[in-house]
Amino acid sequence: MAGDGGDEDGDDEKEELRRRVAALDAELGRTRALLETIFARIPAVFYVKDVDSRYRYGSPWGFRTFGIDPAKAIGRTDAELFPPELAERFAASDRRVLEGREMASVSYALPAQGRALHFAGVRFPIPGPDGSPVGICGFAVDVTERIELANKLEHLATTDALTGLANRRRFDERFSAEVARAARSGEPLTLVLCDVDQFKRYNDRYGHPRGDACLVEVARALDGIVRRPADLAARYGGEEFALVLPDTAEEGAASLVERLRASVRALGVEHAGNDGHGVVTLSAGVATVVGAWTVEDVIELADRALYAAKEAGRDRHVAVSEAKPPPSSSRAR
Repeated sequence: MAGDGGDEDGDDEKEELRRRVAALDAELGRTRALLETIFARIPAVFYVKDVDSRYRYGSPWGFRTFGIDPAKAIGRTDAELFPPELAERFAASDRRVLEGREMASVSYALPAQGRALHFAGVRFPIPGPDGSPVGICGFAVDVTERIELANKLEHLATTDALTGLANRRRFDERFSAEVARAARSGEPLTLVLCDVDQFKRYNDRYGHPRGDACLVEVARALDGIVRRPADLAARYGGEEFALVLPDTAEEGAASLVERLRASVRALGVEHAGNDGHGVVTLSAGVATVVGAWTVEDVIELADRALYAAKEAGRDRHVAVSEAKPPPSSSRAR
């Protein structure tokens, strides 16, 4: 009889254990379902990979963002889901995470459905019982709109509102960098300063609205002449424009400036106050330097050449080329 009672007690304990396990499984199931519901609805990337970098879970929104069927992604690697270059980038990142050399991805851009998507998030290893990683967990949110807005604001901050060319701030930043680069490389750098001839007379005779329209036309001609990605066309101030031409010798710069002058004349914008010309024209100073120059010295060199072009009758350019820096001096007109 005692033995029978012991068996019954053991059966009761087993049954209680089964109930607890079943309750725990049910609770885990409800938790999993809740998490899946949450990640199915929020616009975020969330995923879990094993040590072989195979997806064990991924938020539906994240997969669909990249045109991937969530049902077909589980159990697959990035190499089976993404283009080779992108897949290798992910694989290299996974290796760094598993080796403990990378804990976070601050920001990255991925091509998806014809546009670049920007994400910010974290990636970290999933520790096993002995502390060694058994997988990778990642979470990221889409910050594309924020990045695009920041780019637009940067564009507005560095673009002249009237002409659409780079503004003085952008010119200063870019020209300073190009002067330093030219000093290191030993390659020629050319700065062109252009002035709309007798522009004050133009404004006085035709009014400021037409004056603005004239500057827009000149800027369009200037922008049409600049072809290389490294070149920069900027509104330097008022009716004055600037061209930054890296790796450009005097001969090449002079040819470009002559095409620009011809293009502005071809606009045929009436300018009765431009003595001897009758239309809007440009004068230009071309300074080509080689060596360790200062920004101020190159600008002064181009400015003096521009002044010489005006003194010589306007609608022309004067070019100077120097291979050695002059004594430091301040800009003067």
